[in-house]
Amino acid sequence: MNTLLILFADKKSDYLFDKCFDSQSAFERSVLWAKNTISKFKGSIAVFAHKAIFSKVQEVLSSLSVDAEIVTLENWTIQDLFTNMSQAAIKNNAANVLYAWADQPFINEELTKEIYSTHTEYKAEYTFADGYLSGMTPEMLDTEACGILSKLCETKDMAKNAVSRESVFDFLKLDINSFEVETVVGPEDFKLYRIALNTSDKAGLTLCKNIFEKKLQDNSPLEFAKKVCNAPECLKTIPSYYNIQISGKRNCSPIYEPDNKAIFGDFYMPFEKVKDLIYKINEFSNKAVISLSLWGEATCHPDFEKIIEEILKFPGLSILVETDGYLITDALCQKIKQALDSCPEGTNQYERLMWIVRIDSATKETYQLINKSDGYEKAVNAVTILSKYFTGTVYPQLVRMNENEEELEAFYRFWSNPQNVTGGKVIVQKYSTFCGVLKDKKPADLSPIDRNPCWHLRRDMNILADGSVPLCREVLNSQIQGNVFTEDLQTIWKKTDQEVSKHINKTYSAQCEKCDEYYTFNF
Repeated sequence: MNTLLILFADKKSDYLFDKCFDSQSAFERSVLWAKNTISKFKGSIAVFAHKAIFSKVQEVLSSLSVDAEIVTLENWTIQDLFTNMSQAAIKNNAANVLYAWADQPFINEELTKEIYSTHTEYKAEYTFADGYLSGMTPEMLDTEACGILSKLCETKDMAKNAVSRESVFDFLKLDINSFEVETVVGPEDFKLYRIALNTSDKAGLTLCKNIFEKKLQDNSPLEFAKKVCNAPECLKTIPSYYNIQISGKRNCSPIYEPDNKAIFGDFYMPFEKVKDLIYKINEFSNKAVISLSLWGEATCHPDFEKIIEEILKFPGLSILVETDGYLITDALCQKIKQALDSCPEGTNQYERLMWIVRIDSATKETYQLINKSDGYEKAVNAVTILSKYFTGTVYPQLVRMNENEEELEAFYRFWSNPQNVTGGKVIVQKYSTFCGVLKDKKPADLSPIDRNPCWHLRRDMNILADGSVPLCREVLNSQIQGNVFTEDLQTIWKKTDQEVSKHINKTYSAQCEKCDEYYTFNF
């Protein structure tokens, strides 16, 4: 029974050919895994690659003495994937296809054997592993199933989407009851850590390099996953979310924000400082989401539009603006939309520009109680104006608390309706006490039974208008780790490594002990 092993080499994988693993690249390690696998299971290898990297792929295969067919296209859609997968399997007289991305340097051979044996023993049409870290395992498909999926592509709009790491399973789910699916279930569930072992971006590269340099590799998939999930340098690589205070000024004072005069006031981060900071962020993280709404109303900044334009120059950076909506106008949106339309295409997984409008209620009266302002109509109208220019990226938000709990259902029903101007986009945000600074107004405790290492310490950097960086958003303007105007970002970022180590060991500072934001996740 022949097996075709397909490696998918995406051009958007930024560090596919970087030799970071003892003079080997992620692609070379993936090819060697493929070579070893096919030596055990009779068959052949194919590489599906972007046309632009054909010569590099060919060069690596030659250097490793691997005989593999290379199939290239300018842009791979899901339909292209299944069509070529089916054709290649038939051409190579293969009964099954093993499929993996080519930028995954730690695909586990033991798990590969288990997926293969499960798939063949139970005559499955699709087999995958669940509970392990992303990037540890391939997927396996029956050749006939590939043909069925290729045919299904002719009737599904989703088939025109670009190939992603979840494409095979997500597309199969459209008609999942028609397929025999088998699952290799891990003894523990590591998915909650959201760790992806690939070199598609700088964060992934840093993670994989740290695993290699710390010698965390292990033949046992369980032990390997445990080692990675208990290593601070693996849980915390580089920031993916920057929360920046460009304006301390605000138009209203919600009761869910602390009354802290040190972080609110008529001051701004100067444009030139913002510009320099954006450049630093791009250099350090390469891909990240930048929020402009830490402690203040971003649209109050006199250079708000220029800041948006500056960030949009960098393809790996996306923007999040959380606003009260009071200053949102057609004229403002037209200028920003013009900048958005002329900016480079984004290279991370998020939209280039996203908006959150704080509404917090379903009635004027409750809005006034929560925000100490009569701006309800302005906020609601801002959603309509923004949606006209930024389709699908506008989110009305309610911060859930005792004061608006009775209106939660009405708010959600109205804004989640697909016929609404936002297309049904809506956010219900958790209330925070900021480590006990505010009274607890949460209607329900949704925290998990077992506490995980804080997501925000692992992924977020908060920057105040004067450049100072607190430990996290919840400590407001305390526990300053450094200043982005006078220090490099990596130096500041590394200062919180020890705090993450404490969280792994279930020990917490006095402020962290009081905080329940550890399980919430931004980007």
